[in-house]
Amino acid sequence: MKLKLSALVLLTAGIISCNQYKVTTTEDGDRLQVHEKGKSGKLAKDGDIIKFDLVIKTAADSVIKDSYAEGTPFTVPIQKGYFKGSFENALYHIGEGDSTTVLVSADTLFKMMGQPVPPEIGVGTDIRFIVKMHQIQSMDDYKKEAEERKANEPKVIQEYVAKNMKGAQKMAEGDIYHVQTAPGSGDLVQDGDVVKVKYVGKFTNGEKFDYSKGDETITVKVGDHGVIPGWEIALKTMKKGGKSTIIIPSALGYGEQGAGPIAPNTPLVFDIEVVDVVKK
Repeated sequence: MKLKLSALVLLTAGIISCNQYKVTTTEDGDRLQVHEKGKSGKLAKDGDIIKFDLVIKTAADSVIKDSYAEGTPFTVPIQKGYFKGSFENALYHIGEGDSTTVLVSADTLFKMMGQPVPPEIGVGTDIRFIVKMHQIQSMDDYKKEAEERKANEPKVIQEYVAKNMKGAQKMAEGDIYHVQTAPGSGDLVQDGDVVKVKYVGKFTNGEKFDYSKGDETITVKVGDHGVIPGWEIALKTMKKGGKSTIIIPSALGYGEQGAGPIAPNTPLVFDIEVVDVVKK
């Protein structure tokens, strides 16, 4: 499922008004404005996995990308950039817990991309990459944590169901538990049907990672594998107007890879409403 993630609070006023901070140039040519230092002082090295939020702005303060608004922090292996003063190279100088702005020459960046600088960005300006570094892990620690989640997942699901899903039933297909909160009407959804769905996605700690806003719906053609397998299975137990709460094991979600804010081997909870069904 392609997630449209919930908006979070942006950054502190000090970070947004970053021009007040001194620019430090590293020996590698990276230009940084440090707003806040983390407590650990830990820096990433080759092979590490880093997790960070990012706001990209033009010199005129227009937002190009905002992971806070999208609700999707980056979790990626750190790697060298393709030119001196690149954003990727600067990440090696941003410690765990740091809030830092990286200044990157728009001229150099777009030259490396083989494109002219767009007018809305402006020739001779800097693009600002505002980073909040949440976590730095070695690959071994990252894999170990994922294996621990995998081993504990059945227990996590059972405990969640017992505590939060009174009367839950296990679906015939897949290890999915569900509670029907509204039955809906008409025929069950089946492969080939096009459904409009409202939803809220949560972790088992109750934290939301995704939701449809207001009257917004997503459109799913069931059976086309456009959403995670757990959704395909769950939707075929529902009718138009039906509402269910389901918990999906990672094997039917985002598996051992994870996605965005969803870590590997993470079970997911969804509140789903089938707003409309167009039969095949």
